Amino acid sequence: MKITSKLRLACIALTLALVPLAFALPSRAETEKRIAFVVGNSAYQAGPLATPANDAGLIAQTLQAAGFDVTGARDLDGESLRAAFKDFLDKAQASGPDTVAFVYLAGYGLQLNGDNYFVPVDAKIASAQDVAIEALRISDYTRRLDGLPLKASLIVLDAARASPFAKSGPPLAGGLALADAEPNMLVAFNATPGTVCAQ
Repeated sequence: MKITSKLRLACIALTLALVPLAFALPSRAETEKRIAFVVGNSAYQAGPLATPANDAGLIAQTLQAAGFDVTGARDLDGESLRAAFKDFLDKAQASGPDTVAFVYLAGYGLQLNGDNYFVPVDAKIASAQDVAIEALRISDYTRRLDGLPLKASLIVLDAARASPFAKSGPPLAGGLALADAEPNMLVAFNATPGTVCAQ
């Protein structure tokens, strides 16, 4: 087995470990709701990825086994990704204060000016100026989650990969930027901030 495969499997194992650890709460009420949004983007026009769609399927199965109502999708373009994320946030808002929300995004991620972005499969990012237009800024969605009266939120970005984007102009910083989480929120990456994991 190649080292890169071992690293990728370690990233997946870490994500799977978060599920029981985060939600085995001793005071869990019978009324607790568990919802999840799982996206695996592999079919990128700028450079396909071999694993995210399959990894997302594994995460979705694990979450379902842990009692989550999972909304899953693969290979979303920009319009579909934004619409699906909005639908999930609306669902979280309607679920009530006993809700645990889990978001897992696998594919390409980028950082720009301290913000993290998740890239849809149809993104055309020739330079850094295109990032904010073509990709989703993660903090826009985590802020809305934080603004909801949820029991807890977890965001897992399996997206710190070597990027095929922004080949002209100044290069983008590698990996993802360190993100501060709110008190009832956990944000996890598949690699140390500023570094990339195996494709």
